[in-house]
Amino acid sequence: MTKICSRRLSCAAGVVGSAAVLVVAAGTSAFAASGSASGTGVSAGASWSWSGCCTINNISQSVSDTKGDSHAVYTFVRVYTGLNPNGDDVATLRDDQGHGSTVTRSGRYWEASSNINGVRVIACVDDAGKDTCYKGSYIDNPNT
Repeated sequence: MTKICSRRLSCAAGVVGSAAVLVVAAGTSAFAASGSASGTGVSAGASWSWSGCCTINNISQSVSDTKGDSHAVYTFVRVYTGLNPNGDDVATLRDDQGHGSTVTRSGRYWEASSNINGVRVIACVDDAGKDTCYKGSYIDNPNT
């Protein structure tokens, strides 16, 4: 069996080489999810909707600078797929407005070319040299 996902957010399963395709998830429900990550100097959160096997929609994010240390902060969503089990970093949001500030954004989406297995929120401090990052919990895709 192969699993096919289209931009219309439906998935179909079919036998390779067969002319017939059985639509098994055209009515797949969108499931809402959220995650967060925080550490010294940074706090971040995100929410999104799972849409079938291969898309996350309506990504809303926020990142806050919680320490007055002159270092910007940023967040992103790490998406773990069948093709990249180590994750792809998408939807980066940066806050360089200083201590006590919060930056938000919504309405982004990300579509994978294979199943999205799960997602986690990452929050980072833009340090000199290697940045300090904090990982949130792994959130499973209920559609895969």
